[in-house]
Amino acid sequence: MRYLALAMSLDGTLANAGRLDAALEQLRRSGRRALLVTARRLGELTAVCPRLELFDCVIAENGAVLHWPARRESLSLAGPVPESFELALRRRILSPIERGQVAVYTHASHACALVEAVRELGLELQILFCGESALAVPPGVNKGAGLQEALLSLGLSPHEVVSIGSEANDHSLLDVSECAVAVADALPALKERAAFVTRGAAEAGVAELIEELVRDDLQAARTRIPHDSLLLGFEQAGDAVCIPAHGDNVLVTGPRGSGKSDYAFGLLERLIQKKYQPCVIDPWGDFPLREDLVKLGNRLRAPRVSEVIAALTDSSVKLVVNLAGLTPSEQPGFCAELFTALAVMRRRTGRPHWILVNGAQHVWPSGGRAAGGGPTALGETILLADNPGEVARAILRQVDVAVAVGPASARTLGHLAEALDVPAPYAPLSACQSDEVLAWFITEGHWPLRLRVAPGRAERLRRFQGHVEGDLGSGSFIFQGPEGRLDLRANNLSTFCQLAEGVDEQAWLFHLWHGDFSRWIRHVLRDDELAREISTIERRYELPAADSRRQVLGAITHRYALPA
Repeated sequence: MRYLALAMSLDGTLANAGRLDAALEQLRRSGRRALLVTARRLGELTAVCPRLELFDCVIAENGAVLHWPARRESLSLAGPVPESFELALRRRILSPIERGQVAVYTHASHACALVEAVRELGLELQILFCGESALAVPPGVNKGAGLQEALLSLGLSPHEVVSIGSEANDHSLLDVSECAVAVADALPALKERAAFVTRGAAEAGVAELIEELVRDDLQAARTRIPHDSLLLGFEQAGDAVCIPAHGDNVLVTGPRGSGKSDYAFGLLERLIQKKYQPCVIDPWGDFPLREDLVKLGNRLRAPRVSEVIAALTDSSVKLVVNLAGLTPSEQPGFCAELFTALAVMRRRTGRPHWILVNGAQHVWPSGGRAAGGGPTALGETILLADNPGEVARAILRQVDVAVAVGPASARTLGHLAEALDVPAPYAPLSACQSDEVLAWFITEGHWPLRLRVAPGRAERLRRFQGHVEGDLGSGSFIFQGPEGRLDLRANNLSTFCQLAEGVDEQAWLFHLWHGDFSRWIRHVLRDDELAREISTIERRYELPAADSRRQVLGAITHRYALPA
């Protein structure tokens, strides 16, 4: 399943949650979790939602209180609003004032009195509105923060959650969730934020969403839901080529020393930046490490499967499973047991989001037991292999995208086609450069694309230093002007910015309108992201020279942290 939980706001969306009992029971039977998110106090929920046991967790008081109905336990995520605030408020208004475990409530018409009390006492409190109620809560308290804590307690992450709401205080709830939905009668601002809007209003809209979620995991609405993407590289024109961050399997292949580990490490970095949990399976124990990767096992002792699962239970753990302590003949059996356990964990929690297998030919050798076996559905897996022909065909057939690394990339894809027993794809004849790969979208049936590699963090740091202060030699940018009268050579970015500040307006616009700046950044500095940003500025012919100069230099100094 793609989505394992539904977080629904009670405020405005569910005037009578009891009407949704049947839909909630259907949701629970599908194996999904239900979370109730509300600005109300726990004590008043039973009046509108008598069957709280249908929810795995209730997030009350606008995210300040968690309650687990099955355990009958509650937890406050913040300290209570000071009593001095309540007393100061009572001196100003005669309307009822109610206190929760954390929040203080009154009618929304007394918002000015709430603000005055905060100002008088010098407190740091938030004033929020929910329907006809206004409430004061400590800073940082909102539905999104409460949802994140609730998901942590359930072993889930925001990537597995669909949220639905209707009121102003539901923005943070929708912001946290992978898929944001608004009911038909939601506020216009919330509808703009949502991926899609239900046809039905209030309870009918929530029931409609549950039905679609159970029926096809929102596949019918997939085109309307914005998804995270995983960058593979850039086409020659500078356009980014991506795949969805969920659903595909990727093979990275090329001979030893070709750079496939560096390429895969770049993919791993981008997944971590998007807060996905990875698990790296490393038969050799030589996969490059980041400071935030946790390594389990060594050459003297292999980890146990139970240890791997226990470590991954913490969603913040980014794990490398070192199998160097196992003999080559032991590794396939261990991995078979591990993948079975990981599949169970993924069905329950959706994690680890991605699995990276460094040396797939050792885990599923073509002539071994896995030749006709192995996992029947890998799902979100990156496979690294020197020679695709050495990997079991049953595994290769699950690959959606193959990325060939190294100067003989076309030949490598030919070996893959031979292993799959399919016609070899048409590939560019010329050899790939050191920073290029060939990407074959097998499932989509596209011909291979030559992509420029987006460098990893370590490579970027090396390049940045050279670009900023080094000597680019023949790659230097030369300010010549419209008639070629200038000959100002910028051998790095620092010099470029200094010269760009001083060249006359005519020379600046000549190079700008000819696209010389973005072309130099793309082809010499190999920075496609910055080149695209500069190219956008170059096409704005209406900009005065001073404004375009300021924007171009600002983009460069921001990305490379140059002194302004």
